[in-house]
Amino acid sequence: MSIFKKTILLLVLVMCLFVALTGCKQSGGSDKVTIVDMDGEAITITKNPQKVACCRSAYDLLIAFGLGDKIDGVDKKVLANPWTAVFYPESKNHYAYEYENSYELYLSRGVDLVFSPEKRITDDLREHGINAVTVKLYGTPTFDDYIHSFSNMIAQIWPDAKVQEASKAWNDKLDKAILDITTELAKHNLPKEKLFYVRGDKDKGIGYTDTKGCFAEYAYRVLGFDCMSSQLDSYGNSVSAEALCEYNPDVFVMGGVYQLKHVAEIKETEPYTTLDAVKNNRIYTIPMGLTQMEQLNALSPEFFYDQANRLYPNIFNYDVKTMIKNSVKAYFGTDLTDQQVEYMLNGLNPDGGSLYWWIKSRYYSYYYLYVFSSSCLY
Repeated sequence: MSIFKKTILLLVLVMCLFVALTGCKQSGGSDKVTIVDMDGEAITITKNPQKVACCRSAYDLLIAFGLGDKIDGVDKKVLANPWTAVFYPESKNHYAYEYENSYELYLSRGVDLVFSPEKRITDDLREHGINAVTVKLYGTPTFDDYIHSFSNMIAQIWPDAKVQEASKAWNDKLDKAILDITTELAKHNLPKEKLFYVRGDKDKGIGYTDTKGCFAEYAYRVLGFDCMSSQLDSYGNSVSAEALCEYNPDVFVMGGVYQLKHVAEIKETEPYTTLDAVKNNRIYTIPMGLTQMEQLNALSPEFFYDQANRLYPNIFNYDVKTMIKNSVKAYFGTDLTDQQVEYMLNGLNPDGGSLYWWIKSRYYSYYYLYVFSSSCLY
């Protein structure tokens, strides 16, 4: 072989090697993404994880953005909600996780990313080599700068064009709902009324509420109210009857699965019956869905429109029923009936019955099944 041919061959080999090495480097680099979670912690993870474990606040937006097939499991409280199976029948295939789980469980299930509910849990999982990011229900110090945090994070982790489009569309829809309402409210000279939000995911009484970092506090402040949650620091979510009477809210808003139980209680229980909101029957509720609507979720735009209707009936009359039907169809592929939407708006279960009794009956069924199964082992 001539020197000229050898030289040409050598140059070709060098170029091929360069391209190969460069390609490997680009492939490796583009496969990673550094994200900042809701605790402000940065972590570099592999894009497009295929098996994800979810806390409550992460589940429905992932499904809404077309990523339901990437979910391994979710907090068992989400799966205990009967609306979850109605919205997303495929949820029956998802593993029921506890609020806090061992790293060994995630490893055994082949999970490659965990959306964790709080920093303490996230840090422990990272120490054991588990990719974990915090997606929490609270902002610091308030939720104002966090309404797009998780939707934007999803678009970073799964940079597919459809996911990016879904994330942007949801962000825009939420921003529009807030702008629609605040623009209209600005046209009216309204007094600043006091509002108390009763948190009803647990049956802890009328004084059980949430703190200034929660989405509900942000929402009711945006809606023009002086929300008592704005005065409460972290872990200060239990207000005594005396403090509540001193505050004497103009409006009560009841959320969660126990909302209707709490509505009945406040109308019959001293000293709450002496409060202005109770005497004037200004007690309102929050629709139920796959997620409690007063927590950030796929239907947060509809939550704002619904609460505007209820709290300002002389100003707003949005067609929330149609909005909910359209969004549930678009996000979850489910056609809700008019009756089902009515049940949602009234805080009932999908059959029109008591939601909290349904969940309690399911809990006791699981409990007795566990006791029976355990007894059979001995």
